Amino acid sequence: MNFFDQFRASYATASEPHRVRREAFLARMKASEQLKNTIETAVLFRNRLRSRRDARKRMKIRIQALASVRKTLEQAETMRALNIQTVFNVALYLLQLDQDLAYFTTDMVQAVGDRRRAFVAKHEAVLLYEAAEDVPQLLGKQFRAAIASLSVPAQQVQVINAVSSDLTRFWRDHRDFLGTIRNVLAAHREHHALTYARALDAIEPLEVMNRAAELSQLLELLVQQLIAVGRLTSSPGAILTDIVRSNGGATQQKRSAA
Repeated sequence: MNFFDQFRASYATASEPHRVRREAFLARMKASEQLKNTIETAVLFRNRLRSRRDARKRMKIRIQALASVRKTLEQAETMRALNIQTVFNVALYLLQLDQDLAYFTTDMVQAVGDRRRAFVAKHEAVLLYEAAEDVPQLLGKQFRAAIASLSVPAQQVQVINAVSSDLTRFWRDHRDFLGTIRNVLAAHREHHALTYARALDAIEPLEVMNRAAELSQLLELLVQQLIAVGRLTSSPGAILTDIVRSNGGATQQKRSAA
């Protein structure tokens, strides 16, 4: 037996007790986590069952609203009622976003174990980050011009402006928190494995859920106002007026371009 063979044999003999202790430790940790998850499942069974039942009811209402708003948007697109189309485009976007947030909330409530909740939380944080950045842009110049053209009552405009300001504040207040999770964890941009593991350990799913609830509440208020605007513009006269204005504006733009 040469020197290297002797060295490998000696190293294997010396490290065997450590390997056995490590495997025993990992086995205890796994058994402990499984026991904890089993207890959690039993204790929270009724609450999760109730939550799942409530979520199904809300989802049914949300699906109906999605179908109705999408139908109106498709009709507005076909008729080239551009201002109505702009308003309902935002409404459909918000409803789709709210639906995704609802899915995440259900997954978070039903998740068993800290690791699973952290997994759901980091991906929900990505959605919150992207939504908080995009929604204020959707409520920008084109949207403002559309509600002005549709003669939306001043009281409703005030509510829309207030919610828009709250959405901007949400983005300003939570951008750093959500952005860290998005960049380091969900996008796997952190290549240092220990840094990634420590950041994952530091995730508080409840903090992500609280921010999701805050954003969802703002979206709901905004959707309510946009649906109210839709009711004001649902009459044949209002639709015809918007078609004429939209086509007139398009013709004017072509002449200016020429």
